[in-house]
Amino acid sequence: MDTPSVEPTAPPWARGPDPGRRLAGKRAFVTGAGTTPGQDPIGIGEAIAVLFAVQGARVAVADVSAERAAATVAMIKAAGGDAIVTVGDLSAVDDNARCVAEAATAFGGLDTVVNSVALATGSGSPVDVDLDEWDRVMGVNLHAAVLTVRHAIPHLRVAGGGSILNISSIAATRGHGSGAYAASKAALGGLTRDWAYLHGREGIRVNEILIGHAYAPMGIQGGPDYRARRLAAGLLATEGVAWDVAWPAVFLASDESRWITGVELPVDAGTSSSGPYALGLLNERSPLA
Repeated sequence: MDTPSVEPTAPPWARGPDPGRRLAGKRAFVTGAGTTPGQDPIGIGEAIAVLFAVQGARVAVADVSAERAAATVAMIKAAGGDAIVTVGDLSAVDDNARCVAEAATAFGGLDTVVNSVALATGSGSPVDVDLDEWDRVMGVNLHAAVLTVRHAIPHLRVAGGGSILNISSIAATRGHGSGAYAASKAALGGLTRDWAYLHGREGIRVNEILIGHAYAPMGIQGGPDYRARRLAAGLLATEGVAWDVAWPAVFLASDESRWITGVELPVDAGTSSSGPYALGLLNERSPLA
């Protein structure tokens, strides 16, 4: 089977509506949004932060690395956006509280939160999984999100409401081979629904994006063959990139989605809608073969 064509990574303003309108006036805190200078492909958190700023939001780029956070802020400023750096270990209570407070102080409040920071490690059966690694993945993928929302909700209340967006994975709904990663993302789905239930009357919407096999730094560790298999798992003959996740994030952060909460949105080229394709087992009778 021939590998479907791959669309190159493109700047967001070349892939959608006119910039600077859909999130005008929003004040966003985006975690895991740092980038390595010159990195290709761009990561999910970076793309969301850049596109939010291009669409008019003021963005706090939160990352454990000052260098990585500064690199994303430089991208945003080069695109004409407004952003600041916030640096800390978001899985640590004090660091998390300080980072959220820095963002709220700089922007005069917050109304948008994106939990994007994640680790995709911790593979193995519970029989032999490294328990220290398990705890580390849970700390970054789950505990950091809980702390961020804990510290951000008071600001969203003052703002009269807002949007919380959790970035998850289709690994939350199917076998993946990484128990810690899958469990952390599945738990994030439960929290998404529960937070939507608890805070809806305050005007706070909580939604989740389940990412499929996008061409991003976290999903390209297995080499060209692995990348081709991931691409072939989708129903569309194209490969998603970080911007394809960032655009739905813009929608869920914007007032366009004001009547949407508690939703888990797969952004995965249809991978999770069809078992045989999800396993990459396209056969000769398939229209996609």
